[in-house]
Amino acid sequence: MRALAAPTFRQSLAGFVVLAQKTAQTKLTYRLATLITLLSSGFAYCVFLLVWREVYRHDPHAGPLSREQMMAYLVMAFLVNSALIMNVETRFLQRVRMGLVTGDLLRPLSFVFFQMAQATGDVLVNALFAVPIYAAGLVFAGSALFPASLLAAVLGALSLVLAFFIAFSVSYLLVQASFVLQSGYGIFFARAALHQVFSGLTAPLVMFPQSLRRVAEWLPFRCEIETPVRLWLGHAELGDAPRLLAEQAAWGVGLFVTGELVFRAVMRHHQVQGG
Repeated sequence: MRALAAPTFRQSLAGFVVLAQKTAQTKLTYRLATLITLLSSGFAYCVFLLVWREVYRHDPHAGPLSREQMMAYLVMAFLVNSALIMNVETRFLQRVRMGLVTGDLLRPLSFVFFQMAQATGDVLVNALFAVPIYAAGLVFAGSALFPASLLAAVLGALSLVLAFFIAFSVSYLLVQASFVLQSGYGIFFARAALHQVFSGLTAPLVMFPQSLRRVAEWLPFRCEIETPVRLWLGHAELGDAPRLLAEQAAWGVGLFVTGELVFRAVMRHHQVQGG
């Protein structure tokens, strides 16, 4: 039996786009559930906003950021986090339970790009829902929520793309743990906890104790949330932008390559039966 020819780059790209579109359409089919999830997380995040508003009401100089800067940072952090929510891990675990992951491994589109295409579809839908949330965020932050300048907007957008690459690469690397451990729930929950603390989601890291800031510097999570938010709002010096973007790129490439290496090592010890 003759083996199927490997798809060309153009065919792979076309497959990537179609799969991203199908994932987005599927997610929009359950748009009420998606909207409820976003609204629920938004309601919970409002608690952080109200707490920080109360802190600054009692002490206008509670931190290195002004009240307006703090509110803008928190709203943008929530928006970026909401936009980057992907179902890579949960989707993968569901397909493992249903026995569908074998088909994913046999597809002409490589496993990593199959996962990335679906993650892209997730983010496209998230971005659609982020628009009204951004408008609602103006109630808390006002004009401080706008980019500091056109250059800041460009840098923030570029940083957000790199943040997507990092977030996906982290998820893809953790997916490999399911092949080895037979279950990924523990490591997925650990990742969620580390992200919650060290990404700058609940507060900019400049507000953290020095010991925690040092830990955050050795983890990729701050590059997912804090970096794009700081660049967008102009909280980072323009001279620091190349370093921040290069740091994001380094984390993204390093995690992506590591995930692929682990995947190939895992596949050498697994056999896929099918045809």
